[in-house]
Amino acid sequence: MRSAAENFDALRGKLPIPGDPHRGPDSVTVAKQISELGKRITALGDEILFRTASTDPDAHTARVISDFAAAVEPAGEVASALGSVAHQLSFLERTEHMRDQPDAMDAREAATLVIGDALGLADASLRDASYSLYAAAAAASPPSRQLWAARSRSTTAAPLPAAAPPAAAASSRTARGR
Repeated sequence: MRSAAENFDALRGKLPIPGDPHRGPDSVTVAKQISELGKRITALGDEILFRTASTDPDAHTARVISDFAAAVEPAGEVASALGSVAHQLSFLERTEHMRDQPDAMDAREAATLVIGDALGLADASLRDASYSLYAAAAAASPPSRQLWAARSRSTTAAPLPAAAPPAAAASSRTARGR
């Protein structure tokens, strides 16, 4: 589950940023994102299928299936958002020659706003997908101190779930007693 969460974090870190000259949205970048997202959704589906088809499931299996399945919904939202971005970018490319006409200017401006909103939704949904997977992984086996430390320094990684890091649980009990 952590690996799947890290994959969603990596996708999030590659999202185009409207207005950024180095990471602005373009059709090729968005198409690559959609393709990579498709692979991540397929991987989630494979994890669910593998466990669902197991002939010897245990009590843990149903929870793991549920945890992987919970990430599918936000991943689908990302796919929809990126599809919207691709659609709007195509419109902008098709109307480039009309960019100076008043009616086209308004429509092109609206397309640009839709792109920004859709990329914001994609970012939030990728964060939701990775966070739910990190939380499920932490519940199954708490992360090491090194992982807690590394994730606390990360600027793109989703926060770890509310559970305290391994050493923090004891220290927080001590601090509350003072």
